[in-house]
Amino acid sequence: MAEIKDDLTRSLFQERENDKKHPAFEGEMGFYNLIGQGKIEELREFRKGAPQSNDSIRGVLSENAVRNAAYHFIAMITMITRVCITYGLPQDVAYKMSDVYIQKMDKLVSVEEIKRLQEQMIYDFTKTMEEQNKSRVHSKQIVQCIDYIRENLHNNVTVSQLAEYVDLNETYLSKLFKKEMGCPISEYIRDIKIEEAK
Repeated sequence: MAEIKDDLTRSLFQERENDKKHPAFEGEMGFYNLIGQGKIEELREFRKGAPQSNDSIRGVLSENAVRNAAYHFIAMITMITRVCITYGLPQDVAYKMSDVYIQKMDKLVSVEEIKRLQEQMIYDFTKTMEEQNKSRVHSKQIVQCIDYIRENLHNNVTVSQLAEYVDLNETYLSKLFKKEMGCPISEYIRDIKIEEAK
């Protein structure tokens, strides 16, 4: 622990002496929130005005340039995945997109290839969120229900379980679900199981 603390102190001192700073938290979260909201054009504008990302801004995670780019890719996709989930992307879809991109990145051998894939990943997540937002906007509880149903597809999911999970009255949840999803919960579960079986 003392060694880590010494390394941290030395690193912070050197960054301050050399006037190196990580991106401001607010700006970084602004970037992630634009992705989560599916705002492609605003994201493009935001990125035009942002300083070019390089190791002096992002930080050096490895002396090996390719490994450094890979670590930054993984850190970014981890944040994007979680932000998109909070904006309503079903967990199974978000995590699978993340897995697919990380597996693709793992096969790359140059910094340039990783950066190109990172650009594709950023806009792919943003486009996915844009399409989801256009098609339907769901309340937080309904998104939680959908995630719960998908995660427990091979179990017998009941309305009372869902109501308890999202902390709502069963009757209210049933009405809310039908209003937002256009079908009763039981029908939705049946359709998802059929879709999965196909």
